[in-house]
Amino acid sequence: MSCRPPIAARWWQPMWLDECPSFWDEGRVRPLVTESGKVVLMCDSCSAVWPTLDDFKEMEHVEPDEPDWAVTAGVHVRPGTFRWASERDLEVAGMSGLKWRP
Repeated sequence: MSCRPPIAARWWQPMWLDECPSFWDEGRVRPLVTESGKVVLMCDSCSAVWPTLDDFKEMEHVEPDEPDWAVTAGVHVRPGTFRWASERDLEVAGMSGLKWRP
């Protein structure tokens, strides 16, 4: 008999805030931590990025592109340089009080 948790319990599913507000997309807006340590919001489908929560509320996004993948000065989302945010990351960024979905 195995003491390992079920497969679903071993894989961490990133939380999400809302559905992407873009009329052409059905992705989910997820928090991620950039290489510089800043928490931004990013659609997991169309890759639109909102540098701040206020930007998300105002529907002001950026569309980072290669080669620099810049979001704002000093913040980028180059592939392989960011990770999905944890509850602790959201707390530090002042976003823990929002309604995050599992």
